[in-house]
Amino acid sequence: MKKNSTHGIIVLAMAACASWAAPPTAAGTAAWRCGNTYSDQPCPDGKPLALGDTRGAGQKREADDSTREARIAGDRLERERLQQEKSQPGRHATLIDSRPPAQKSAADADPDGAKKKKKSKKDPGYFSAHDPVATAKKKAEKAEKAGRSSGEKS
Repeated sequence: MKKNSTHGIIVLAMAACASWAAPPTAAGTAAWRCGNTYSDQPCPDGKPLALGDTRGAGQKREADDSTREARIAGDRLERERLQQEKSQPGRHATLIDSRPPAQKSAADADPDGAKKKKKSKKDPGYFSAHDPVATAKKKAEKAEKAGRSSGEKS
């Protein structure tokens, strides 16, 4: 009696597991359109889609041949690239540095060690637009005021 009960438990366990699993023929064959998305699960307002390969045997063969040729070409190109990399062992990756070059010291720039003075405007670090006509008027007014004040004192 023990053999039959153990056998029955195993059969029941297998049946329970089989009911949980989706049947192999139904797996991945149904697709649903749910608004703007697609799913393999039905949804409330979803529409079932008919998915089937409508290509003929000749078209399938052509697609498979094309895929095979592309794979062969890719493998050939990879082998060629690896051969080129092996034939040029001295070439390494190049570091592209975007930092400005380091400033040279005065001793490096001039072999005599004398410092050269350069005349240059001091860069304020910002840009300021101005009206040249207005600037000229202001200078003229200042000159006029300076002329009056010196004339009054004399």
